[in-house]
Amino acid sequence: MHSQTDPMDKNGSAPLGDRYSDQWKALSAWFLGPRAENSEVFLDTFREIFKEHVRMRKNYFPSDPAYITQEMKSSEPYKSEISDMKEELMRMHQEMEQNVPFFSPRYQAHMVWDVSMPALLGYMSAMLFNQNNVDSAGSPVTTMYEKQVGQQLCSMLGYNISPEERDPVAWGHITGGGSVANIEALWASRNIKFEPLAVKAALLDEGTKVGGLTFLTEEQIKAGLRTPLMVFNKESQMREPTPLKDCTTWQLLNVDVDEICDLTDNVIARMKRIYQFPEKKFKDLVDKENIISLGLPGILKKYNLNHVPVYTVPANNHYSWPKAGTILGLGSNALHPIQLDTNFRQDVEHLREVLENFLENEIPVISVVAVMGSTEESAVDPIAEIHALREEFKERGLNFTLLADGAWGGYFKTMIIDKPTADTMPDKRRLIRASSKLKFDGFVPYCELSPYVQKQYGHIQLADAISIDPHKSGFCPYPGGSLCYRNGKMRFFVALYHPDAYHGEGDPSMGVYGIEGSKPGAAPAGILMSHNVIGLSNRGYGRILGQCTATAKLFYSMWLTVAREDDPFVCVPLQNVPDGYDHLSASKLIKDKIAYTPIMEIFRDPEAVKFLKLCGPDTMINTFVVNFRDNDDVNKSNKLQVALGDAMSIFVGTKASRIPLMIMQTGLNAQSHGEGLRVFKKRAGLKQDDTDLNVLVNTCMNPWQQNESISEIGDLFRMIVLNCIGRIEDSVVKHKFVLSGSFDDEADDRSIFIEYLTDTDVSEHQYQVSLKVEVESLTDVHKVKEYIRFCTDQNMMTMFETVTPSYNNTDEDIPNLYNILHLNNWDQRFSVKLANNLECDIISFKILDVPRYQRLDMSTTVNYPEKQQYFIYGDTNRNHGNHRAIMSHVITQLPDIQHTVTLTRKPHSLTEIMLEQGVVAEVEMVEGTPLIVGEEFRQPLQRQSYEVGFVGELNTRINTNIHIAETRIFNVVQLPTV
Repeated sequence: MHSQTDPMDKNGSAPLGDRYSDQWKALSAWFLGPRAENSEVFLDTFREIFKEHVRMRKNYFPSDPAYITQEMKSSEPYKSEISDMKEELMRMHQEMEQNVPFFSPRYQAHMVWDVSMPALLGYMSAMLFNQNNVDSAGSPVTTMYEKQVGQQLCSMLGYNISPEERDPVAWGHITGGGSVANIEALWASRNIKFEPLAVKAALLDEGTKVGGLTFLTEEQIKAGLRTPLMVFNKESQMREPTPLKDCTTWQLLNVDVDEICDLTDNVIARMKRIYQFPEKKFKDLVDKENIISLGLPGILKKYNLNHVPVYTVPANNHYSWPKAGTILGLGSNALHPIQLDTNFRQDVEHLREVLENFLENEIPVISVVAVMGSTEESAVDPIAEIHALREEFKERGLNFTLLADGAWGGYFKTMIIDKPTADTMPDKRRLIRASSKLKFDGFVPYCELSPYVQKQYGHIQLADAISIDPHKSGFCPYPGGSLCYRNGKMRFFVALYHPDAYHGEGDPSMGVYGIEGSKPGAAPAGILMSHNVIGLSNRGYGRILGQCTATAKLFYSMWLTVAREDDPFVCVPLQNVPDGYDHLSASKLIKDKIAYTPIMEIFRDPEAVKFLKLCGPDTMINTFVVNFRDNDDVNKSNKLQVALGDAMSIFVGTKASRIPLMIMQTGLNAQSHGEGLRVFKKRAGLKQDDTDLNVLVNTCMNPWQQNESISEIGDLFRMIVLNCIGRIEDSVVKHKFVLSGSFDDEADDRSIFIEYLTDTDVSEHQYQVSLKVEVESLTDVHKVKEYIRFCTDQNMMTMFETVTPSYNNTDEDIPNLYNILHLNNWDQRFSVKLANNLECDIISFKILDVPRYQRLDMSTTVNYPEKQQYFIYGDTNRNHGNHRAIMSHVITQLPDIQHTVTLTRKPHSLTEIMLEQGVVAEVEMVEGTPLIVGEEFRQPLQRQSYEVGFVGELNTRINTNIHIAETRIFNVVQLPTV
């Protein structure tokens, strides 16, 4: 039998991680990498793990026979099933490739990123054993892993885990997620709230008990009722020890948590001094009187309580908190939201007002919740002040548990554990030495938490329970939530002992506590591995989060300045610029010293470093709004956020490779966000009305994001905004497309490529678009082929003109260009006329791909590039191995030209995937300004072959040759006449 002591226990304290002179370089060993850079390490390590697993199976009673024999493996059924499994797996993996690429720096949306490599390997290793942590008999090793993870988290958060040091001793366990942890925390708090009533009732109310108190003497009962409790006395106006018998119902509803946790044991101890008796009998009597047995209605009726107990949460609370109230039978009205201040943190003064009302009307308060990192505003509540307020009200007779929702923000505590290393914020001399090296060594900056946030995390251990999600800022696989109790005895109030999962007091089973039953042993194994390898200090997890914090501040700077002065939109972050700056001075500093500037130069500049230390969100989530310039209509702004969210999200059926940037769209409730939201609306130029506000959210969980790539993301985002403005403002007009890539005659393929015909005089025509479409019917294929031949003979562009589908002007999404090409309202199809055909035949196109969709950038800041730029795209017929390759000029400053050519073959070194994705290439030795002879615009490519350069795989600059087959489109794009 496995020992119930913990052979893996290293005293349970949080591992700090190793120290290096260049701490940031350790991170490269902790993740598989955005481009699977550590794939060989991962495969080699897992291969060794799997070999060990195979060895273990073979060595378990080695004399047992093999069931799956070589004869079975040679049989047709076996081979067929194995083949089916492999085929299904490959099919599934191909489908899974359309999943959200959390690992990519392009993913900047929800609170999720790549999981750590130790966590993933630990999870996969334990998954092979399929342990169920509901019962130690089904998980003798992973149960102890869960125990150890709970100790590590408690230790990291600042709780005491050593029985030898002091009481109380903390305890933690793994849950399915933060929602489950929050619900359990409130459940425990509710049950604890009414426990003193149950203990007193067990000693007094004999009529309701089977067997009564016959096992106790009258003297013992009196001794038990004399057990003192520290409660508020109205006469003395202070807290003082009061016998249990003399405590009123209101006093018993406001006993301190630690006293309640020990109350039954203290009563038993006092009674046992007189005479020994079976403890379990008395505990069973208490259980019959508690809220678990009587239920909330029974408790309210028994004690004539006029008010359902309540709890408070900040107005920006996670949805798990109202869910908790309804699950626990308290009702949604039991939740009292606390207003937010202008920094979107809980307003302590409003909390004081609410608590004063509860005290005055003797309304029992179960819990007050502080959010340590809100999921939309990235705000950390002032838990130090809230705790002080709790202590103040405790002295006046109102007591409750203080709960910290650290599901998102809990791991940020690691940023203030251990003294900063020498490279935490490098000094100027060190930076100068590093920047003078011939080869840049990839320095990654670390930003500390603001002084305010550091103070709050320095006091997080004052909470009675803390939820914390390893599967969020702990970079571990799902499911991996956790709940830590400051006083581990709190868990006994949510324990249901069943013989299937409980084997006596010495049993370490986790399943008897909390909400869940079955849960994977792989989850704590992955978390434990990640903790032990990375470390829970500022040189481990704190280092990761410190680098992510630097990223968040650089993103904040970018959002503040992404809109140009003549753009049709503004971008406003939720957090205002730091004290000492206004918008103009902050924007100027960013443009001069941060935007498009290498990291090393930024962190060598004291002004830039000072600004970055002060600016941005509490916990690396940037929330912001994009508004039409000079628009004050909140509903119109909301519509733009929805359009942006749609454009930057991967939904069911979305082609993931066509979403170059992912940012989340959500909403802020006007009522709950109060004055803070009104101030924010004013900064965004919007009416300060009661309309809820849609916003965008950028969560920065990539610790390697270089500032140059952030600037590139800003440029990309700006173009997405221009596209979405077109989606909202464009009316329904006709559009013209021109053939850019004809049918593949060597394949049974009905697809062609077409390019949009740009015209700046009509705002709805100010686009560059490349499409791959399918001609659906064979009859139409023949028509199109004949039309192509006709246009070629006549030396005309093969032009198609859209036919407007039927619609109502009241429709939310009208068939403008954006909506037809991106929404499913028209089944990804549109009809066109063969415009140069006298018969004007109408055919139907099915949209297969949109390699490029870009509104022209009409800003006066746009300049011609140094070299002519072309967008190269196409496809590959994998059955025949042939390619279609097209090269289309990129329109920049106006006037410019629209020029599209087909190539004889795919450029060498351009991979098939990148051909289908499309790349922008520079044409060497061809100036970026238009070629104008006299007053006539000429084609810039006068020869048949050119050298071009583009960014290839792994950001490598590649130069190769292209060979032109024929010109498909040549069109002059002038400045708008209006």
